[in-house]
Amino acid sequence: MSTPRKTLVFGPAYLDRVVRVDRPLIDPNVGGVVDRSSLGHWESVDSSRRIQVSGLPQGDLSIDLPDDWPGPSGLVRLEGETNAKPSRALRCTAWQDDLGGMGAGYAKALGGKLCLVIGDESDPINAQVVQLLQASGIDHRPIVVPGRIGEWTLLISSGEFGDKLPIGFRDPGLGETPFASHNDEPCDLLVAASMTNRRAASALSSKNARVRMFAPAMRNMTDTEPRVSRFAKDIDILCCNRTEWESLDDREEVAWRVSILAVTDGPRGAEIRYTTPTGDTGCLEVPVFPRRNPPRDTNRAGEAFASTLLTSLLDQGWTPGTTPDDMIRLAAERASASAALVLDRVDFGFSDAMEIDAAVRAGIV
Repeated sequence: MSTPRKTLVFGPAYLDRVVRVDRPLIDPNVGGVVDRSSLGHWESVDSSRRIQVSGLPQGDLSIDLPDDWPGPSGLVRLEGETNAKPSRALRCTAWQDDLGGMGAGYAKALGGKLCLVIGDESDPINAQVVQLLQASGIDHRPIVVPGRIGEWTLLISSGEFGDKLPIGFRDPGLGETPFASHNDEPCDLLVAASMTNRRAASALSSKNARVRMFAPAMRNMTDTEPRVSRFAKDIDILCCNRTEWESLDDREEVAWRVSILAVTDGPRGAEIRYTTPTGDTGCLEVPVFPRRNPPRDTNRAGEAFASTLLTSLLDQGWTPGTTPDDMIRLAAERASASAALVLDRVDFGFSDAMEIDAAVRAGIV
């Protein structure tokens, strides 16, 4: 059973409008999966039953929508991306509105209090996010910025094919709103998830947190104000996916500053780097946990892996610094099982400790 601990999570909660499509986002003749996030803007909005996504390096997407699609539709361009490859035609098989955002995900998975910046409830999207947080039982402490528009994500998922493409539509006016003295509150665990680097650095600078984890998004890896290496000394654990990690120019400098680095790689599993008790660099290759059936949805797998890795370490008495081999192996196995379990969910949520331990004992999900 997990040891009760006070957890503060700094990060966003969004409305996810999830679009499930009928085939992979990449032509199977090319191979690979899409597992990345991007900011986007609507270059044109129309009354068609189609969304076109422009700027994905592997090629544009054209998604046919059902009659009950609530909108918007038209042309979405990914921020800072270009490509010269042909469009791939997809069909939306189902859609739903759900709670999203890495802040909300980690708060739910870790049972923590979510500190977030949000517009007021006069905006319907903001109101829906608050309702979803309440329905999910997430304790939250909002900093309300009056008059700001709701933030949401168009999340394109290919289910069993393993693709995940969240396209964020954000209000720049919320990006630098400070968390005031929230990060001075004493806690056992502090998590900074998917914020600008300036705000993440501020949250992680807390001297009253026993353990601090950084869960970046792609934008953190290219954000230079400041670079991740500038505040890496305040990070005990860093968890991200392979595409994000390889987009960080000074990643080796970051790697040797943090106690544990976990890099997930979709169907190829994960790699964990850590410092052994002898001071050497340990590297653990973590295979994907066995499953009987294809995944239903890959969304939230990274959050499931990272949160379970972290809690499994803390439950064994881990503190930042060195990590015994047997301790990291046990935590990694439970993290892999947790990620495999969440692949069966198409709603917002995570498996509990009993479900994870049962899967580990069975050796398969």
